Amino acid sequence: MLTGEVQAETKRLIIECCEKQGLTRLSMETDANQSNNQKHLILIDTDIGDDIDDAFALALALCSPEIELLGVTTVFGDTQKRAQLVAHLLSVFGCEDIPVAAGLSIPLQLRHQPSGVPQAAILENYQKIPPLSTLSGPELIVQTALAHAGHLTLLCIGPLTNIATALSMEPHLFPAIRRIILMGGTSGIPFPEWNVRSDVLAAQKVLAAGIPVMMLGWNVTTRCQLQECDIEQLRSHSSSQIQLLCQLLVIWQQHRKRLHPRLPYLHDPLTVVTLCSPELLRFQEMPVRILGQGLLKGFMIPRARNGPIVQAAVDIDAEKARIWIMQRLLFPLYPQPS
Repeated sequence: MLTGEVQAETKRLIIECCEKQGLTRLSMETDANQSNNQKHLILIDTDIGDDIDDAFALALALCSPEIELLGVTTVFGDTQKRAQLVAHLLSVFGCEDIPVAAGLSIPLQLRHQPSGVPQAAILENYQKIPPLSTLSGPELIVQTALAHAGHLTLLCIGPLTNIATALSMEPHLFPAIRRIILMGGTSGIPFPEWNVRSDVLAAQKVLAAGIPVMMLGWNVTTRCQLQECDIEQLRSHSSSQIQLLCQLLVIWQQHRKRLHPRLPYLHDPLTVVTLCSPELLRFQEMPVRILGQGLLKGFMIPRARNGPIVQAAVDIDAEKARIWIMQRLLFPLYPQPS
């Protein structure tokens, strides 16, 4: 637990760092005022439970007053465990009323075995897990989009199996979705990024559906990485919400791939940054193509002729984005239960 003096000093240092980077208190207050006008209605589709950035993205959305989270769906592998982990996180954040639906476990086009859900081990310490929706992931997507036609933004931070399936289920779905913000692909050199290559067919279907897509490729998101000082600030925070993120971070560090750096990239939280503070990134309209056959199956080719058009991130102020994320997590602009 932090004393009041230490908490105040920690907050002072964060604000001082933000001001040096151009993120002033005034900008924080402006964000809060803007949130009173019209919220972004979103649904998050996630493969939470292996990489840590999914949990950070979900927490960041809950800490952002510009956002109203209408639902969460899980995808890839043991989606039931993933959904239970989401439900637990929502409960800790005081948001048990947000529906959570387990989605599809098997990709439309299987390339490799789905990843595990090591972070779900934390659930063993709890006897009661909040109930999940009786709908499937694609069904919850369809229901939510049609109920908020033209206003729903999908934050897609996993393989696109649920989204592609929902589009196949409901022919009137694509005009009901305002936009998709996708963590996946690349706007630089061709590369088989994880979310795209894990279900190539689904990614091809979603990009070809005609829904406006803002895409954050690995070549941009890998520029934004959590720092040791950030982890220390998270560990020293007294709230149960931040302590949960720290516990999940420890599990991730224990199970991360050998070549993966100890400090996580903030891939998925940047979808929230794109929604709430888009001036921190630069986007460019470009066609992209995903190769579906051969040795290069799963590679995305940016600026390919006759490919679907996306708004692709091509640059980021990584330092400001990282500070923005930390600022929101440590000092959310609306009160959270402690």
